[in-house]
Amino acid sequence: MRNILLLICISTISCTNNNTATVTKLSQHDSILVAENFDTTITNADKSCLYYKGKPLLAFGQNIILFDTTFSFRYDPNGSYQDFHRQGITDYLSLDDFYSTKFSTGKIDGTLYFSADNKKRVFKLSATFGIDADLVDTSGMEFMSHLKDKYFPCLPPDFKGKQTFELTHKNFVEQFRLYSPPDSANAEHGFKPRWSLDYTIKATKKNGL
Repeated sequence: MRNILLLICISTISCTNNNTATVTKLSQHDSILVAENFDTTITNADKSCLYYKGKPLLAFGQNIILFDTTFSFRYDPNGSYQDFHRQGITDYLSLDDFYSTKFSTGKIDGTLYFSADNKKRVFKLSATFGIDADLVDTSGMEFMSHLKDKYFPCLPPDFKGKQTFELTHKNFVEQFRLYSPPDSANAEHGFKPRWSLDYTIKATKKNGL
């Protein structure tokens, strides 16, 4: 009887160890999603503050096939996860004309970068809007109104003054930062006034992979 109990104990410990190894052993693909806090079980996620032609560009975690059919983007060979492309992580880049606007006093040029998993779900997105203008003069109101009305309707009225804003959702957070590069408006060296608006979407909820 003692020998039988010993065998049962050994078998139980062995099975437990095997199960633990199975749970903790992740593929490179899943390890990336865990590191990015992306919940692969997410459903009915909130939509982004970033708009495209009058409506949110995406709901966080959606498949890229659900983008507006006129939204243009391509594979980005220089993306964050280019070395993991074969593992199912794909980086994309968008230079869609919608995110560029010319004014009589300057222009806005937007570039979007995003990554999708092996099921084509977007789990990370960032954008940079280069603003070729001086926002401290009266024309700054026109540019800020355009950014809010056309691209980011969630921006608060005092964003230009605070220059940072964060919007928290159940599964992700949207972060905004407005700044003027140090060399901007240095007329002695030929630099013109310019600003940048950086925008990121980051997952915040782990799914325990």
